[in-house]
Amino acid sequence: MDDSPRIEQAMLIVAEQLKTLQELVELSIKQKDHDSGFERLRRWKLRTSELLAEHVHPKEGSNFRGKKKYSFRPGDPLGNLFSESQMYQGFLLALFESLQQHPLEILNAPMPVTEPSPAPSRQTPDSSVIFVIHGHDELNLLRLKEIIRDRWKLDPVVLAKQAGKGRTIIEKFEEEAQRACYAFALLTPDDIVTCRDQEYAQARPNVIFELGWFYGLLGRERVAILFKKGAKIHSDLDGISRIEFNDTVDEIVPEMEKELVEGSILMA
Repeated sequence: MDDSPRIEQAMLIVAEQLKTLQELVELSIKQKDHDSGFERLRRWKLRTSELLAEHVHPKEGSNFRGKKKYSFRPGDPLGNLFSESQMYQGFLLALFESLQQHPLEILNAPMPVTEPSPAPSRQTPDSSVIFVIHGHDELNLLRLKEIIRDRWKLDPVVLAKQAGKGRTIIEKFEEEAQRACYAFALLTPDDIVTCRDQEYAQARPNVIFELGWFYGLLGRERVAILFKKGAKIHSDLDGISRIEFNDTVDEIVPEMEKELVEGSILMA
């Protein structure tokens, strides 16, 4: 059986994806639009992994899909996009060379033995997006955004400020949250609750929901609770470390910065 058509098709697909990668990076740099650039890169990566799995080998598609950039340079989103694209480019160039030199070893590689599925891996920091979970404290929300953007040169994302694009609220939240490498949950005394003749203030329900969602997505090491005194902590969160402040988040900038360093978002 002549394997030449399979080999040619596999090499052609790898070459085309390399060309597409170069074009989308050049477009992002030309437009100076890193948000659209990262979205194009994400979609390109998904498409490329599917093509490799179908036309080269499932193992190659899986290996490519698992490529992650574990560090980035704060304040340089286009540089980070270029750096991530170089990682993908290196993978595809090495694969192209292997297809040139020993194609049948790649195309006919044995399928890996199926092992019990491990627990789903959490998202790793590969962007400069910091998601801000918040309630009704607009002043501290605004100040936190300024600190994230101006002091650390990161990109704060507030759900209410993002375009709806015809999505439901939960769809909008899940899609925007997927972009984040870290989350700050601003727990402030917004809701007055009366229970057994006692009255107290606590954070909004959406804040607690989104906080728990991010624990599952990123892990607790990449989520920080910013707790304004005067609010009652929910029982499920009692015992979990939090950063407390009296009036404004300006009081806790060093503590927040330490958490970002520990979460590998900032360099020490």
